[in-house]
Amino acid sequence: MLALKKHAAVTSESRALVIGGAGFLLLGVIAFLLVGREPVALSGRGSAGDIAALGTAALGAAAVVIGSRQGRGLEATHPPRGGRARNIIDIAALALAHACILLLGWLALFAIFQRAFVGAVLYPLAAAILVGVTGAVSTYIAYLSAVTMNAYRLAALLAVFLVTGVLTSMLTAEDPQWWQENLSALGMSSDVSGVAFNVTLIVAGIVVTTLAGYSTRTLESTADTASERRRARQLQGGIVLIGVLLACVGLFPVDEQFWLHTAAASGMVVVFGTLIVRMRSLVPSIPATFNVLGLVFLAVIAFAVVMYFPFAYYNLTAVELIAASLVFAWLIVLIRNLAAVDADQLAANPAAGPQFRRSGTASQPAATGADGAASEA
Repeated sequence: MLALKKHAAVTSESRALVIGGAGFLLLGVIAFLLVGREPVALSGRGSAGDIAALGTAALGAAAVVIGSRQGRGLEATHPPRGGRARNIIDIAALALAHACILLLGWLALFAIFQRAFVGAVLYPLAAAILVGVTGAVSTYIAYLSAVTMNAYRLAALLAVFLVTGVLTSMLTAEDPQWWQENLSALGMSSDVSGVAFNVTLIVAGIVVTTLAGYSTRTLESTADTASERRRARQLQGGIVLIGVLLACVGLFPVDEQFWLHTAAASGMVVVFGTLIVRMRSLVPSIPATFNVLGLVFLAVIAFAVVMYFPFAYYNLTAVELIAASLVFAWLIVLIRNLAAVDADQLAANPAAGPQFRRSGTASQPAATGADGAASEA
């Protein structure tokens, strides 16, 4: 068994190197053709940074799709009854999340480089090599991320994606005083800030629905009674609903669809509170400390709301930031705790391993070369 896992890890690394090499050649050639004969800036319109960001987003998404089809990716975690449509949505969500992270990450990094090297330009060959390197790094990482994807990694990916997208929106906002209105004001403009904010929420909502399948599939497939299966489906439905409402917050900007936007945002908090109250009955095996944490989070949100509406201690942006941070922190911790429950079930009943490998998240190999420890982190 150990030899098989080692072989799988080596094979994945070899394929990742090949895909990374292809990313270097493809994006490097494209950059050389686009730059032409004139020097190009590191950041800004038509810069090497723009080419790198757009190119790595496209190639990274393609690498995720390839990695997800290698047997240990998203499709392998869903039994056939999930349907091809479910698998396509999951893979698309994962690809979009990686693409957005790469796009925003490289744009920010090249902007920092431009500020560090004021007035510096890149000659065509140097620009092609540098952009090619970004393609190699991005496709290598994206492929391995998809191949070794599990609930732990997907929860971390969601956190990185949300932070990257929202911070990018804040930093690129045309109005520096946006925070005096509310958090949703970031999505009101049609510039980079507004697009980044709304797209982040929409894609994050899709990723949350993917997390719902990851986190509850093992609970449902290993349920002994109809009541247990029903509770697992109710938990999955609650998480899916949070994802749908989150996507609706991005789909309906507050300045265009105020009531739909507000209803989606408020509904997300209501579903969050309902899941916290019912968590002990939905998943009896989940740690008691997690249940306590959820109640503390709910109390903090209620306190923040009370401090704003009757007392106006701070503005609405502060309330929204507190609520959003705690909701997503709880959701990410929930995914990790459910994955831990699955892992304990697998350790207690090794004979059920093959079933978990077909339907759960804890089944993902914990030791995949140098990457193994990260899957538990």
